[in-house]
Amino acid sequence: MKTRFIATAALLGVIGVVALAGCGGGGSSSGSSSTGGSPSSGDFANAADAACATANKQIAGLGTPTQSEVLQYMETTETVIEKLHSEVQALGGEGTAEKAYTEALGKSVITLNHMTNAARNENYDAVREISDELIELKLGELAENAELKVCAEVPVSES
Repeated sequence: MKTRFIATAALLGVIGVVALAGCGGGGSSSGSSSTGGSPSSGDFANAADAACATANKQIAGLGTPTQSEVLQYMETTETVIEKLHSEVQALGGEGTAEKAYTEALGKSVITLNHMTNAARNENYDAVREISDELIELKLGELAENAELKVCAEVPVSES
């Protein structure tokens, strides 16, 4: 029974991670990009939001994993977010808010790697505890500050 409780807690943590790491956050956007609304800022926002839409769809498609699926779920999530980070970084956002979002997204890749390693060791308590680091990154808030509306949305699981 204890193993099932730990697995459930870990899964809830993973689901929270995906919501935050996939861009997630939510709320309305009242911040503005530090680029002053230049055309390149709009190009960055459009392209980053398109990349986030793809990542959000992939993450939502994973559904809610069972205990036996946690490792595969974490590996796939890590891969999706790593690709998202590469795509957003390649866009070269020049504003302070854009750079902050990109940097935090890079940190989320590292954190997801630590979570995946913990899942490999079937250490579900560690998976859940490490997920707190993703929450601290405040990706949704940073996305809103960079005017990335789709990146600030929480992916909704399809299962």
